[in-house]
Order: sequence, then structure tokens, then C-alpha cells
Amino acid sequence: MQLLDAIFLVGQMPEQSVIYTREPFQLSSEAKIVQFGKDDTVVRHDKEEGFVYFLEAELVTELLEMIASKRSSRETKAEFVCHYATWDAYPAWASDLEDA
Repeated sequence: MQLLDAIFLVGQMPEQSVIYTREPFQLSSEAKIVQFGKDDTVVRHDKEEGFVYFLEAELVTELLEMIASKRSSRETKAEFVCHYATWDAYPAWASDLEDA
């Protein structure tokens, strides 16, 4: 699946789920949803296949809730999440979006 799709599947993810994707974090990047194991680790083969940690489902949900109050497309919302995952900060352009 693409990262764009994974971001919007968070509501259907089991608890303790994490999105892993390939870098760079782009909407078209290949992604997968992974559940933490009993020892809070991710299956080794995911890392060996070139997937890296993106964000936990809970944080993706929080970020989508934050931008939900702004008038923006699905892609813009996903870019907001990608920017946060990359820089650990909200994008400056988010404050320029109109309220919904």
C-alpha cells in the first residue's frame, strides 16, 4: 500500500500499530502497518526489507484531528503528517490554511 493510504487507515488499525515506510516520506512511498510484538519490537524482516519507522497510529490520529479543523485536501492532510514525521515539528504552512 502507499503511505497516503496507510495514513488514512489509522482508524482501522489495531492498538499498538505503527506505520513503516520507505524513505523518503512521500505520499506514494510503499508502506505497511505493523503491530508491535510482545517485547515492543518490530519484526526484523521489515527492517531488512528497507522499511523504516514512520509514526505510531495514535500519533497519526492526533495529527489528523489537529488538521481536521482546517480546509484542506486529503493529500494536504497527509503531507502535514509526513512533515511532522520527518521534522518532528508542524509545518509553517499549516497556519496559512483556512479554517473549515
